[in-house]
Amino acid sequence: MQLKEIPGIGDKIASVLEKHEINTIHDLLFHFPRTYRTYHATNVLDAQIGDWVSLVGTSSRPISKHGAHVTSQLATFKDISGSLTLRWFNSPFIVRTVSPGDTYLVRGQLTIFGGTRQIVSPSLKKIDYDFVGQDEMMPIYPTLGTLKSGGIRKIIYSALDHGERIEETLSDDIRTSHNLIDLGSAIEIIHRPDSKEDLESAIRRLAFDELYTLQLESLENSELNKVATDPLHWDTGLLEHWIANLPFTPTNAQIRVMGEISADLSRPIAMHRLLAGEVGSGKTLVAASAALSVHLAGKRTLVMAPTQILAEQLYTSIKNFMGPTLKVSLITATQKGDEDANIVVGTQAILSPKHKFENVGLVIVDEQHKFGVKQREYLSLLRPAPHVLMMTATPIPRTLAMTIFSNMDISRLDELPKNRLPIKTFFLNQSQRDKAMDWIKNEITTKQNQAFVVVPLIEEAEDNEGDPKKSLKLLETDLKNRFPTQTIDIMHGKMKEAEKTGHLKAFRDGVTEILVATSMVEVGIDIPGANIMVIEDAERFGLAQLHQLRGRVGRGDKQGYCLLFAHEKSSSLAKERLKYFVSEINGEKLALYDLDSRGPGELFGESQHGFFNLHFASIYDTELLKETSEAAKIAGYDTTTKKKMVHSQTRQEKS
Repeated sequence: MQLKEIPGIGDKIASVLEKHEINTIHDLLFHFPRTYRTYHATNVLDAQIGDWVSLVGTSSRPISKHGAHVTSQLATFKDISGSLTLRWFNSPFIVRTVSPGDTYLVRGQLTIFGGTRQIVSPSLKKIDYDFVGQDEMMPIYPTLGTLKSGGIRKIIYSALDHGERIEETLSDDIRTSHNLIDLGSAIEIIHRPDSKEDLESAIRRLAFDELYTLQLESLENSELNKVATDPLHWDTGLLEHWIANLPFTPTNAQIRVMGEISADLSRPIAMHRLLAGEVGSGKTLVAASAALSVHLAGKRTLVMAPTQILAEQLYTSIKNFMGPTLKVSLITATQKGDEDANIVVGTQAILSPKHKFENVGLVIVDEQHKFGVKQREYLSLLRPAPHVLMMTATPIPRTLAMTIFSNMDISRLDELPKNRLPIKTFFLNQSQRDKAMDWIKNEITTKQNQAFVVVPLIEEAEDNEGDPKKSLKLLETDLKNRFPTQTIDIMHGKMKEAEKTGHLKAFRDGVTEILVATSMVEVGIDIPGANIMVIEDAERFGLAQLHQLRGRVGRGDKQGYCLLFAHEKSSSLAKERLKYFVSEINGEKLALYDLDSRGPGELFGESQHGFFNLHFASIYDTELLKETSEAAKIAGYDTTTKKKMVHSQTRQEKS
């Protein structure tokens, strides 16, 4: 069945979906919610300010009121307990669609303005007069271009009603032994949950699938540990001279890991090592030293980064480390570097067939790359087999190392540079905002400091239900009023790569003093002059993601500061999480706390698991890691046995 056969998906919507690589019903149903909003069934009298509510009653016909810059539509909603105001903006069509004699189900957030209780941009659904309301869990989806959450939800529901059921991927034995619901039911529930209990069972099934897939890939990758290659030899005195002449003294952890990598490079088996280190622990220096060793041995190094911005930053850092020692080149979708350079840094663009790299001794894969099929196929074509070094700032707990990374050697940078001061973190309430902004202005004007201001949203409303959180654009306007003499800029993921690079360069060069950005700055961005990180609506981020954002400041010898602001109506649980974050600097402990404190159906998004791009699972879920490891080993054994049987039959036929 094709997407366009689903009611509600025409050419326009299909085109938007295609641009986001959603080409089948399967793709659409695997576009998962990023969170859920619970609408509480109540009445006007009992509804509390700030709550998302579901009300049943009647509405007057909306009346349009014209202002200088905006037109609003107002109606009065009534049920047996009382009345409140419904308000829309620039929605003249609503006047024609509401009938005073009908009964409606109204959903939205109850707010107060000028002493009047109101719901802004409510959703209305005509219902029978005897309808009985109940609590509803509404999925909120990541937007797809012009297609907002409400529109995505509508076509997903249509696909569930009219499309074919998702095929099962696990055996009955695995599902039974691990108490898992079938995949079709999990997909149905994840989009249309009836209860928190059902939602948890669906999340567990999909989390199992994510980790199970990683476990199977790990078993496949285990063959990489046995690949023969040419041992590398070089003048270690030259490497020691380079290290001794660095403008700073490497940490003991960096020296130890450099030794581990050097030992690997000198062996006749290709290195397959993971370099794990906290944010700011100096992974780039270790990578540069490995690349220099390979160069001294007469070979070349390829370095892959997940985005153009990070590739450019890696290129600059490695080039600065090397000086005139050797040639470093950058190749991205928009940058054509020298393929014959000693070190080639780039995005996935360097895997293009048009690039013919020879004499490659080392491949370095930087943060957030899932080392998958494409990379493995590319490496299999290089002869002799290159050494492989992967890097991540994600803390690797013991259980994860023993399962998914059991096929790799792991080096840990467990020490920060000696001149690095602990970042001072503060959780501030809204009444402290003015004082905090005055302090930031003083830091910028008297100490030439710079500040990141991070928000979770680009637009004011992320879907047609409306969400009055701080937005990037609204905040930029507010900051320009607060900081009239400072240079303020914005950056977000919807910008083109060249545009993002330009904004970041202006910030790095000190032209921009305050950069308002989405969470895209959490990984790898290194701006030594920026020592203030302000995070708006901090309750909407996972603690591991907040930890990554905090690590963007205080990277030089100056004091770093991280200021957290949360929405006034944040839950007590959310506030407790943020208070814990203030008191803890260990990334693994923060991630474990996040897992333990996560509420039913609460998702923190892919960012907290950047290295794996997981949506439901957590790499800190010890029990699920063990379960999926056992299941994958059994499945891997079965697969191997079947292959052996096939090979045996083939040999018998030939003989």
